[in-house]
Amino acid sequence: MTVETQIALVSAIAAVISALMAWHSAATAKRALTLAETDHREKHESIKSYLIDGVSWQNAGAENMVSFACSFTNSANAPNTVVRIELVVHAYDTEGNLSQVILAPFIEETPPLWDLKKLPVPVNLNPRSTVSGWVTFRVPTHLVTKRRIDKYEVASITSTGDRVVVESHLLRRLANDDQPT
Repeated sequence: MTVETQIALVSAIAAVISALMAWHSAATAKRALTLAETDHREKHESIKSYLIDGVSWQNAGAENMVSFACSFTNSANAPNTVVRIELVVHAYDTEGNLSQVILAPFIEETPPLWDLKKLPVPVNLNPRSTVSGWVTFRVPTHLVTKRRIDKYEVASITSTGDRVVVESHLLRRLANDDQPT
């Protein structure tokens, strides 16, 4: 075997070893990227909102109220917060024109149903946790008497800027003599 053949053979072996090391490095980098993507996705999953119940009722002052029992689930492995909750009421006037009214929560009262407490805003959610409670809104009289309400949207804004919405087209009406259940 000549010196040139030996040099060529050693170079070929070195090239094969380099190719195997490059392939191993690429496979390791691909696994690391997959883990990083999974971790990022789990940390930044959005809050999910669920509607448990919705009722309309009048308080002691004969004001029209609507309350929604909602559940917020943080499936991420990092804490998250619902920083704002608002009610978007879609209503038609007598001519059939659709309008939207945005209402802020009314935190002083809740309906006498279920064993749920008032939902404080902001709602701080620990990683992989769920919080449930009532969110109540005072509905202006003109919406109830002069318009036909089409739907209610409970819109929640998270600390990451996501908007989470649950809708309800019908609400149970509570009479003033309804007892807690």
